[in-house]
Amino acid sequence: MLSRSDIDIIEQFVDDKYFDKDKLIKYLNMHSIVGNEIFSYCDKRVGPNGSTSYSSWLDDKYGYKPLPVTNFIRRIPFYFYVNDYSNNHVGDLHCLISGIIRDNKDEKALENLYQALEYMLYEKNLSLTDIFCYIVDQTHLVCNTEMFFQWKHYLQLCDELGSNDYLPNCFITSYNEALEKKGLPPIIYEIGEIGIGEVSWRTGTRIEFEGTFPCDKNGQPIMKWIGLRVKNAKSITCSQDKSSRGRLFVELTPYTTIHALNCYNNKDDEDCWYQIYAGPQTMEFDYEILKINRKRLKYTQKDVADAIGATVRTYQKWENGETTPDGHYLLRLLNWLDIRDIQDVVRYTE
Repeated sequence: MLSRSDIDIIEQFVDDKYFDKDKLIKYLNMHSIVGNEIFSYCDKRVGPNGSTSYSSWLDDKYGYKPLPVTNFIRRIPFYFYVNDYSNNHVGDLHCLISGIIRDNKDEKALENLYQALEYMLYEKNLSLTDIFCYIVDQTHLVCNTEMFFQWKHYLQLCDELGSNDYLPNCFITSYNEALEKKGLPPIIYEIGEIGIGEVSWRTGTRIEFEGTFPCDKNGQPIMKWIGLRVKNAKSITCSQDKSSRGRLFVELTPYTTIHALNCYNNKDDEDCWYQIYAGPQTMEFDYEILKINRKRLKYTQKDVADAIGATVRTYQKWENGETTPDGHYLLRLLNWLDIRDIQDVVRYTE
């Protein structure tokens, strides 16, 4: 038989607008193990076109495993939570289970989710609306379970740090601050694609990137936590809301260099920084490629000089790095020495 405290949980967290409490109590008094048939048994089907009010994942073997009555009652607040979307609150158990199943169908991951939910409700005393909707409000994504588990870890760090800022305005910033205070490595947020297959867009003297960018209270990006190394920029600004994806803008100067972390390699490769931009004042002529390609093609210095219409002495000065060819002769050198990429004759001071 259910105890008084069990009945109290049902009264507090099960809305009789959507579910038949008497049927729920009857079922729980008759069974020691609760199967997922309990949800359809109790649901009043008052949704659109007679749909159910509970998550359809609870009817699926990946979304629910039979539980003892005691464990089930402890999770009743989550199973029977019905979001009020009229208040602009987005998020519920269905969203979180969808994220778990999308990322992996490991039973342990689902159990970790319920343990996190119990921790937030019973130990941190967060409201169900905050539990289900906070990360959605931060990211504008309904299935971001990775950040949900990061939030659980953040709450534990708050306990250790003596903080009660459980719902920070910008979660990704507060989480990294907490990690660093505990001597743990912060998360480095790498840039994502902008458009199809592009890592950046350039308009005049501005380059923009897309991704999730931690910002300070003034809205300025915290570059030490972002997978971009930017030197000698005129300005770096960011446009994003809370912890959602946004745009980062770099205003260029002739001396600006930009490198991005892991923007071209595979996910499991070692970390690698790739040059995205280097200003004209960071570029020098790489004369060594002239000699390398001339010898590869078995030309003499006179062969090359004659082919491009220069004197042998002039060509020798270019090949030795004493002088630099102008644009006219550079084009001819690229042609005759089979140098197909202009980057092959460029070296960078940074």
